Amino acid sequence: MSAEDVARRFERRPGYELIDYAPVALPIYRLTVDAVTMAHREIPPIKEFVMRSIATGFDTAPEVSGFLGLDEGTLEATFNQLQDDRYVSILEDGGGARLLDRGREVLAKARESSPQDEMLVFLYDRLLRKPIRLAVEQLLAPINVDPQQVIEIRPYPAEGPEIGELLLPDVLHVLERQAGGPAAFGRDLLRLKRIVRRVRLYRPAVGLVYKKIRSSDIQIAFIVDDARHEGLEHAFAIGGGPKKMGFVRSINESSTAAELRRYLGPEVQRLLPDTSSLDQKRLAVSIARLKHQAALGRAERRGGINAPEAAEERKAVESASLALSEAEAELRTFPARPVLPFEVAELLDDALNRCQSLLIISSRDLGKSVVDRRFLGRIEGILKRRARVVISLMEAPGTQGPAIELERLRQAYPQLELSSNKRGAFHHLVCDHLFAVICNRPFLGNQGKVRNFSHVSGYLLQTPELVRTFAKRVGPRDIGRT
Repeated sequence: MSAEDVARRFERRPGYELIDYAPVALPIYRLTVDAVTMAHREIPPIKEFVMRSIATGFDTAPEVSGFLGLDEGTLEATFNQLQDDRYVSILEDGGGARLLDRGREVLAKARESSPQDEMLVFLYDRLLRKPIRLAVEQLLAPINVDPQQVIEIRPYPAEGPEIGELLLPDVLHVLERQAGGPAAFGRDLLRLKRIVRRVRLYRPAVGLVYKKIRSSDIQIAFIVDDARHEGLEHAFAIGGGPKKMGFVRSINESSTAAELRRYLGPEVQRLLPDTSSLDQKRLAVSIARLKHQAALGRAERRGGINAPEAAEERKAVESASLALSEAEAELRTFPARPVLPFEVAELLDDALNRCQSLLIISSRDLGKSVVDRRFLGRIEGILKRRARVVISLMEAPGTQGPAIELERLRQAYPQLELSSNKRGAFHHLVCDHLFAVICNRPFLGNQGKVRNFSHVSGYLLQTPELVRTFAKRVGPRDIGRT
């Protein structure tokens, strides 16, 4: 699922409201540790046969040689090795050898053990402060973490783990799982001597920020592999991570919904729905979307929605799609309503799909993660339909890749307008007379600072009259004639 899908799925938390979300990188170390283990292996056949011979009464090398048919030189060496291993005791007066308790134990199990030094490699979760097991595809190298798109979650304390922080049972459990079970690992972990190497890695996840209703309390949840990880959430909170990373301050200093309401004016405020009605219709959309996704998943497992054997699943998909469309239509009956953080990206995508005559977008600047090849291709498709596109930036476009590509489009299509406007604290999106969005999150990127959480506030206007009035307010002076 995309970050937006995750945010929509886990939107609800009793007593809290979702105010932001973002892809995050959780801190992981790959540790190489110098350790002492006790290896277990089968007894070599010649040692086992000699020990069994001694147990039956053949206690000298010549006797065992005659019994097994082996040369005495080989048997002498084997006797000496068994004595060094403390499996047998050889009498000095030539009275032969006898099995020791250790030898009897090894013979009974047909396995022997010996300590050895070795290097062990495993992963360590820096937030949970314990070893973990993850597949390679669940890890990110630092070079693959884009600070403009992904928030790096830092541990507190920030230093890597020391050898004393590693508990033997936890390490052994992970090593056995990596090997395929205790039998496959085949040895005991006796001691961890030192950490030889620490390699910094990351685990991809989605961070969700919740704010308690009518309170300043902030909670940050982590969704890993499409499931909420309460252990990570608790560990990050206990370590003071939200406050130490500046998330709380950033959220408190962000533009609030009250400021946006004043910006919209009293006429629009009177059109806003009550909370219970809005929540009811939002919940209906969320449930319908989940059922639609589940129906699609069942169809895919039967070979695809168009497969002959998926006729029943195809009907279920069609029914779920109709129910989703009806739920979304109900949500569009509000003339104006607040938007949730994940809807900002979804509404931009919707505008790029549906625009036929007028598209207005404002942003702080142009982010490469948003204004990419696909975005430029969709803008060109809108321009080819002879629609007017107005992109307004709070900062000068500069000479970066996205700005150059947009300028090329402007030269080819005169109805594309690029401008800089440093006024205003909010950003807007207008799609024809279908809808308009006003919010405090830039639509096309924010390269001026490292990606951080904030309190995303915004409103959606959904009637032609409101959209036209807003477009005249935020667009070029001649926008009323468009």
